[in-house]
Amino acid sequence: MLSQLTWFDRAGKTLGTVGPLGDHGNIELSPDGSRIASALSDKTIGTRDIWLYGVAGGGPTRLTSSPADENWMIWSNDGLRTVLNAFSPDMFDLFEIPVGTGGMRRRLAQDDGARWPVSLSPDGKFLLYVTNSPRTGNDIWVLPMTGDQAAYPFQRTAAAENWATFSPDGRFVAFSSAESGNPEVFVTAFPGPGPKWRVSADTGTQARWRNANELIYLDSDRRLTSAALRITGGTVELAGVASLFQITYPYGAYHAFDVTADGQRILVNTIVVSGREPVVVAEGQHQRQELHARN
Repeated sequence: MLSQLTWFDRAGKTLGTVGPLGDHGNIELSPDGSRIASALSDKTIGTRDIWLYGVAGGGPTRLTSSPADENWMIWSNDGLRTVLNAFSPDMFDLFEIPVGTGGMRRRLAQDDGARWPVSLSPDGKFLLYVTNSPRTGNDIWVLPMTGDQAAYPFQRTAAAENWATFSPDGRFVAFSSAESGNPEVFVTAFPGPGPKWRVSADTGTQARWRNANELIYLDSDRRLTSAALRITGGTVELAGVASLFQITYPYGAYHAFDVTADGQRILVNTIVVSGREPVVVAEGQHQRQELHARN
């Protein structure tokens, strides 16, 4: 399936494109906005590798080239490190890789179950990742990045929890939970435990923080939606919701968009329609159908 990384403004006007046409999966904009990471499919071997594209142009850089399937990568807050997964028939790993220094991979975790890294705390001390189990479905775990501390569950219930992301100050985590039967965006304090506050108006996934007072997420109609937040101490209040524009993307299992720090440009993994309608996985089913396809 071919897609193009495309810039839009908040009204949905096309501003330009980045990188080549390709079968792009998860996308992540670097914290300084200068680079884009994409999990690009290699059709010759049937797995994905991580490629980096410069926003201002220039040739692409291949970050990974192993036979394993590396389909999810996140940036450290300083943009100098990345955390990614690697799947193969006998391996389910999380790695840390320096960017642009020729450094070696550092294994963070190895297990008999797949893990997907979704967010690093701004201070780099904690990693949020998603797992899947037959009993509880998708769950969100925390892996301390310093010392020799074991990972522990952060959101683990009978409902599916997913799409966790630290707020810019690291005090809160936005995530999706399907406890109502449909995925909704919630915010809760980190490290918890504590209450959670629903911020989506009517279904929501893939939330991205623009800043401490705004989240942008996808609703069930594939519309980007802005949730304005009012945070007072340790309490979160929804101040308003505004619909932005509808997007068309190839996979519900991967982040379909990212947002610049000023919130004025939105990068979308936009499907290129060629002779057939785009296939979009239903948001309530996306993890098991797509993200766990190779589990």
